[in-house]
Amino acid sequence: RRPTAASPATPFVTEASVEAEPDFDVVVLGGTLGIFAASAFQARGFKVCVIERGPLAGRNQEWNLSLDEVRDLVDAGALHADDIDGAVGTPGKYEVLAGADDTLVASHFGSVRAGFNDQEHGASGSGGALQEVWLPSVLNVGVRPDVAVRRARRRFEEQGGVVKEHTPCNGVVVGEKSAQVTLAEEVITTRLVVDAMGNASPVARQCRREANDGADPRPSGICCVVGTSMAGFAKDNSYGDLIYTNEDTRIHQERQYFWEAFPAMSLGEDARTTYLFTYLDADEMRQHTVEGQFEDYWRMLPTYQKHNADCLNSKRIEDALEDGDLILKRCLYGLFPTYKDSPLPTRWDRVLAVGDASGVQSPLSFGGFGALTRHLGRVTDAVEDALQNDALDRASLTLVNGYAPNIAATWMFQKSFVHPVSSQRPASFVNRLMRQNYVNMEDLGDDVLRPFNQDVVQPRALLQVLGLATLRDPLNILPLCYWIGPQELVEWLGHFGMMLLYDGAHHVLGKRVRAYSHRLPDQRQGFALRRLADAWEYGSGMDY
Repeated sequence: RRPTAASPATPFVTEASVEAEPDFDVVVLGGTLGIFAASAFQARGFKVCVIERGPLAGRNQEWNLSLDEVRDLVDAGALHADDIDGAVGTPGKYEVLAGADDTLVASHFGSVRAGFNDQEHGASGSGGALQEVWLPSVLNVGVRPDVAVRRARRRFEEQGGVVKEHTPCNGVVVGEKSAQVTLAEEVITTRLVVDAMGNASPVARQCRREANDGADPRPSGICCVVGTSMAGFAKDNSYGDLIYTNEDTRIHQERQYFWEAFPAMSLGEDARTTYLFTYLDADEMRQHTVEGQFEDYWRMLPTYQKHNADCLNSKRIEDALEDGDLILKRCLYGLFPTYKDSPLPTRWDRVLAVGDASGVQSPLSFGGFGALTRHLGRVTDAVEDALQNDALDRASLTLVNGYAPNIAATWMFQKSFVHPVSSQRPASFVNRLMRQNYVNMEDLGDDVLRPFNQDVVQPRALLQVLGLATLRDPLNILPLCYWIGPQELVEWLGHFGMMLLYDGAHHVLGKRVRAYSHRLPDQRQGFALRRLADAWEYGSGMDY
């Protein structure tokens, strides 16, 4: 539903004359993820300041990603190679490595599965009707956020960066020579403002509102997530689930539920973080609450995790918690709105968004750390290029997070996961579709399976998967087209065509365009060409 709160009387970002010389090259708003961007910018020799309204600290709950994505932070300059410590060895299948206290990598497990099942068929490895597709090195590393943030901050400050925590930002004024950032007790100026405040960013909200005649736009989709971190899974805590179903769509509730779960060694050898999530549209007739989804979570959890905790075979969840068989560490929930007009183009000079605030994440994901690590090197290069060549106008900065056809194409996947209000779509629709697609990807090998499960869509790999789906389950093609709808299909075909064009342009012209861009007398034009080459590479998934 649309937000009911009134729009703020004063916009967060305004434009006016700012005569003061800049105090900083970059001011980053939002420190928990912004500190990684700030550290990378500072490592390039710029003068950077981070503003955080609360304490600059990561929470005690692991972020899951792959070890390669952790190392992307080193490549971008946000962390030092020595910062990557802990459980960095190579685990075997059904093996979990635990990092010592105060190391970065707390958990590293060798097995992550995906599976789409109409019921809970049995424990992992039991075979039969149980679908289990094992994914190579996908979200199988648990990073301690508190350690990651602390180490990025240390590196940042050692190189001369400035941190202002417990410091709310009250607004930004953009001028010709610099931008003015108004804090609670002072005003600072900068050449560039970087918004790292996530989905709830007032900058992003104002940007979308101004593009929608002053009203908050309705989200194109929503991912609703609930979950817990709990100890007590000593029976089997040897693998993670990336995406797993054990029932078909709940037609009466108009939702398809998915599970995700990972070992959490930072909380104990028998600790596990478990999520139940679903994809929704913003139809005003939809009846859905986070509280109601949490009630479903507690009712469904024993069936799902009875293979991991013995107590769930004989006890209700309430009794297992009361008797101390399970120990609740934390309850988790979130609503992640997504918009089709993503990535979000900037509407002002000297303002650039990164991470979730920019909309570069896939509409299928519900966490921005992986999206930040994937794009951090590209964004850092672009910020350095923009500052060196004074390409800080709106038109230039919009090119940093330009149209990405592979992100746009994932909207059809999200659409297929949403059960429309009052729809007669079969309950088995999602499981049938995804079960076949995962069989196809598994048969095509890791080069197809791994990128797709890290939210990187590549056109030639996708073409192979869809071709196999047509050959192996042709009777599902017409129902799929019917339930997706002609408008979504036409839009998707357009984005898929652009993916193929971007793929070809990257391979044929990418290096030539980059080389030519450095020979231009006007390096603002060179900046634009380099961002075009970035768009071809990232928009076709060829950065992977």
